[in-house]
Amino acid sequence: MSMLKVTIGLPGHAYLTDTAQDKETTLLFHAEVDAREGQPTPTISSEDSTVYSTFLSSRPESFEVDAISRIVDLQNEFPTLRCHIVHLSAAQALPIIRSAKAAGHKLTVETCFHYLCLASDDDSIPDGRPEFKCCPPIRDAANREALWAALLDGTIDCVVSDHSPCVAELKRLEQGDVMRAWGGISTLGFGLSLLWTEGRKRKVPIGTILRWVSENTASHAGLGDTKGKIAVGYDADLVIWDPDAQYTVRAVSASNLFKGD
Repeated sequence: MSMLKVTIGLPGHAYLTDTAQDKETTLLFHAEVDAREGQPTPTISSEDSTVYSTFLSSRPESFEVDAISRIVDLQNEFPTLRCHIVHLSAAQALPIIRSAKAAGHKLTVETCFHYLCLASDDDSIPDGRPEFKCCPPIRDAANREALWAALLDGTIDCVVSDHSPCVAELKRLEQGDVMRAWGGISTLGFGLSLLWTEGRKRKVPIGTILRWVSENTASHAGLGDTKGKIAVGYDADLVIWDPDAQYTVRAVSASNLFKGD
């Protein structure tokens, strides 16, 4: 299986679609597009760039809704096309995804640890902290709970890290400049603990979590016959893990996230 990542709005969609249809190729979409006309968005010069809400307002849910609508339109035109939406953040797009799946489209969707664990309106994201910036952005608590519900009903297929480290200078930590900072979060090393902590609050069993982060992701990558589960003939990719252990993530333990260690 081959995969091609596509950004909505860039040239080449027609060629890629013609190349990928009727094949095992999957098109991966960063699904954000600004389709608004005459509606100003906050800019670095017009708003306080250290305030998280400035960044959040600059990338509203409509960006994802419009992009995913275009992806589904593409699948309506080319029904055999395999498409995958990476790092879904906006719960407003879930009805479109549900309808597309009900219609039989070959559409899969992922979301990320940070969208399931943090929220823009519960004080978990302080102003002046660019380490919480990612694209699409982390949204409010109601949005977070809708993503959990979509995972549980199968609308969202898997959970990934979208691991995106950078050197500290690009993250602009000293300036606290959210708008100009690198847009990525590094959660690869914390993913299982984060998802288990939040999942346990919602009575989600570990088997379900492992299906989201291991079995379904292996299947999506075309490795479902060798990875993703503990079974005879499968690769022994094992994690020794204590579900009751507790630890605090501190700057020193996360130094590799932005310092490149």
